[in-house]
Amino acid sequence: MVVNVVCLIIPSLRHGGAERVISILANEWSRRPNLKVFIILLTKQEHFYSVNDNVTIIEPQEEYTSNLISKFYYSIWILKFIRRTIRELKPDAVLSFCERYNNIVLLSLLGINVKRFVSDRNNPKNTLGLVHENLRKRLYKGADGIIAQTTTAKDILYIKTKNPNIKAIPNPLRNVEEHDVTKRENIILTVGRNVEQKNQRELIEIFSRLEDAEHWKLEIIGVGDLRHELENLVEMKGLSNRVSFLDFQKNIDFYFQRAKIFVFTSLYEGFPNALIEAMANGLPTVSYDCPTGPSELIVDGKNGDLVELNNTDLFVRKLQFLINDDMLRNSYGEEAKNVKTKYSSQQISQEYLNFILK
Repeated sequence: MVVNVVCLIIPSLRHGGAERVISILANEWSRRPNLKVFIILLTKQEHFYSVNDNVTIIEPQEEYTSNLISKFYYSIWILKFIRRTIRELKPDAVLSFCERYNNIVLLSLLGINVKRFVSDRNNPKNTLGLVHENLRKRLYKGADGIIAQTTTAKDILYIKTKNPNIKAIPNPLRNVEEHDVTKRENIILTVGRNVEQKNQRELIEIFSRLEDAEHWKLEIIGVGDLRHELENLVEMKGLSNRVSFLDFQKNIDFYFQRAKIFVFTSLYEGFPNALIEAMANGLPTVSYDCPTGPSELIVDGKNGDLVELNNTDLFVRKLQFLINDDMLRNSYGEEAKNVKTKYSSQQISQEYLNFILK
């Protein structure tokens, strides 16, 4: 039996969408007797996601500080670390995640005879800065293939890189864990880091404008630099008893299954894991139609509501409709569950494998 060796490269396994996808792919592939899976981490951080015992994790022993000189020397060291590790493992394919790190990986593999693939995990319209934009333009063209998360992202990446082998593959959906939740509560839920991209200030403003909703609560699950500012905003609006903040939860399905509505106000995305997981748990959703991802998951008026980006008035109205209409919530929620078939981890992980090992 021929055994293929696959290396996945990512900065860390801390909480995040890219990290979740890597862990799902590694776990799915590791169940195959003809595959040996390695994950190469580029920084030393606590692991939020776990992988199967037969997945080998390789992480650097070196660390760096916020000092620019320290970061520079670490970049040089990590180039050598990647190059040395790949030469030792001799994989059949390397798949790297995350934009700026993809450039580092491609640089490190120059001159090594290995199939190399990269995947950007956010909206490819976003600029990476002068240096990394130029590197992406030059290095991505020489990659054996690029994996985009949406068809829109695929088109943008082709314009930027001119790589002829780009495939759009959505994120795999992990298996939903059923919890003993007997009744959903009047909770409007969102999950995402407390950062500008997630636009949670606007969400708090939207929640404050709902009418006859004193018996509803907003739950924000995530961490980030804006947490303190968001808490102050909640207090200023007199919503402290109705808005709560929680750190990321490993049993996140419990919170999906306890809530009645999921809201998503991001300004941009790659492919929103939190949104698809909420839908898989049967939650009706109201989401901004941001680039990219929500419009590929939500059929407006069938399994959720799509709202023009930053149209707060319409977002308030759509959310108000869901609050007031049990039947509409149930209808959206039942339709939303269909994502479990379309985006199953078994199916999507096979698409990835077919692309990088063909």
